[in-house]
Amino acid sequence: MARRHFDAVILGGGASGSAAALTLLQQGGSVAIVERSDFSEPRVGETIPPDTNLLLQELGVTDAFRAQGHLPCYGSSSLWGSARLGHNDFLVNVHGHGWHLNRARFDAMLLAQAEQAGAQVFQEDCRTVNVDGTQVTAVCLSSGDLTGDIYLDASGRNAVLTRSLGIGKDFNDRQVVIWARFTLGNASAFGHSTWLEAASNGWWYGARLPGDEVIIAFGTDPHVAKSLDVYDLKNWLFQLTETELLAPRLTQARLIPDSFRITASQSYCTRQVVGENWIAIGDAATAFDPLSSAGIYKALMTGQLAAQVIAGQMTRDAYQNRIREDYTAYLQMRTGLYDAEQRWPDQPFWRSRIKTPAHA
Repeated sequence: MARRHFDAVILGGGASGSAAALTLLQQGGSVAIVERSDFSEPRVGETIPPDTNLLLQELGVTDAFRAQGHLPCYGSSSLWGSARLGHNDFLVNVHGHGWHLNRARFDAMLLAQAEQAGAQVFQEDCRTVNVDGTQVTAVCLSSGDLTGDIYLDASGRNAVLTRSLGIGKDFNDRQVVIWARFTLGNASAFGHSTWLEAASNGWWYGARLPGDEVIIAFGTDPHVAKSLDVYDLKNWLFQLTETELLAPRLTQARLIPDSFRITASQSYCTRQVVGENWIAIGDAATAFDPLSSAGIYKALMTGQLAAQVIAGQMTRDAYQNRIREDYTAYLQMRTGLYDAEQRWPDQPFWRSRIKTPAHA
């Protein structure tokens, strides 16, 4: 089979891979993207903060994004740290409001924009990544090998490239998110906010999606999920009925068949995120707690930064340091978030997260 060579070969056509491709193509050169998904399967990760608007503008995709009909998100409402409902709004943010996405449609748009800009997309599964010591030598597809001057690992939590290089991850959390989608009988029940509710065994999240749908997610530890048996839909629904904030807003909603999913949502930092001829971006580099709502922003931003490294506008050491600094800042934010909830300090989920227990 013919060997094909590109200036950059990107493993993964999600947000980080497409952002890297779009930025690289603005600089000139040839780019290949390997993406096995056709984006027909719903994806978790549906809220983006206002600052993401600036990144979309820099990528040149604002018009295509706005044409998709995503829903504005004006802030969040939460029962967290007390029984009093709290609010955080985006009305004064200089970048406008955030968004509730159809995530699969969003990712498909970004990849289509990259392809339109000149990227060659291979809709195939990556069979293997060939390495020679610390160097990547080829990406192996069923249709033949792809080679590049540089390779980008945008393959998400699977981290196909960095795993092939034998590079491990440092984990700070091994949370899971169990989620499903509902059709809303009352489209105004969730408004334009994100809804968050702490519970004794974890936390619940809800957000309206395009098409009068809503996503409901439960975040907890695997052993807690097993003890509650919430990997089973009926038990998950029972736990949902116990919520104070979300259950009353679902009285006229109907579960969308076959929408029940379980997603790993560990927090980790890959020990090395850049080498001589490769760079890890997005969740292949670091992964955040979904409560941060920063995953998509991070994906777009790291894709842009990787392109700067390739263009010689940023050193490899600077990129490595930036990823670690951002992850450290995330961990500090996460500690503060969980420390704010002190109502169940003896429950297993919270006991492992509260670093500074309240005084008796």
